[in-house]
This record gives sequence, structure tokens and C-alpha cells, in this order.
Amino acid sequence: MFAVPTLIGEVSIRLFVRHGDQQDALDFYENVFGAKLAGRPYLHDGVLIAAEIRMGESVIMIVGANPKRDADASLGGPRSAHAIGATPVMLDIHVDDADRVMHHAISEGGTARNEVETLESGDRAGVLVDPFGHIWVIKSRRKHLAA
Repeated sequence: MFAVPTLIGEVSIRLFVRHGDQQDALDFYENVFGAKLAGRPYLHDGVLIAAEIRMGESVIMIVGANPKRDADASLGGPRSAHAIGATPVMLDIHVDDADRVMHHAISEGGTARNEVETLESGDRAGVLVDPFGHIWVIKSRRKHLAA
């Protein structure tokens, strides 16, 4: 029988952006989602190549994709969402006001894939494509369900 592993530390996500877009991505996530830099950014010759950010309890690393891998799929990944033309991943983020966050994200260069709407649960949710090709489901709870 397989022994289920014990997770040690946090599970983190890596978002690959086009090489050179790392600082713009970091600025977007800080400005729109309130992300905070977690630790020192990774620099090469004074240029940002990667940075860990904390969003709520989650850790996300922003990494510049290797331009050779972005250009040639046969080299294997990881590749940026722009190189692929889409992303197979959706990131859910829970915020205090989905309407406000969506509006701000669009003003900062994001695109609404699905406008914010009220779900049957009473929650508000919309879907955003950020300037780097990543898809975010932005949700806020509007009412608490009876127990």
C-alpha cells in the first residue's frame, strides 16, 4: 500500500511569463491583488529573473520563461502562456470585492473573459485574463449560507 507523503512546508505555484516580463508581472500582481514580495528576488546581472510573492496564504513564483523553450516546443517546457497561446490552468482568488478588483485589473491591462456576476450561492465571480496570459477566477462571498 502506498504511504501518503507528509507535506513539508508550503505548496507553491510557478507562473511563467515571457522572458523580460517578470518585473511587469510582479508589479501587476502587487498592484491588482495586493501580492507581497516574499524574500529576496532572484537577479542575474541586476535584472529580475524570478520573484516569490505571497498572496494570502499562497506562495507564487513569477519566472521568466526560457526564450529558447518558448520558441521551440520540442525542447519541452515550461513555456509561457503567450508562447502556448493559452493556459491549461485557472487560478482562483478570493477577494473582498470581486467587482472592484476586476475593474482595477482591467484598468491595469487585464481582460475580462467573463464579467463579474452573481452566482446561485450569492457569491460574485468573474474571470480575468492577466496581461501575461494567466486566467484568474476572481470571487467574493456576498452572503453566508445557512448551516
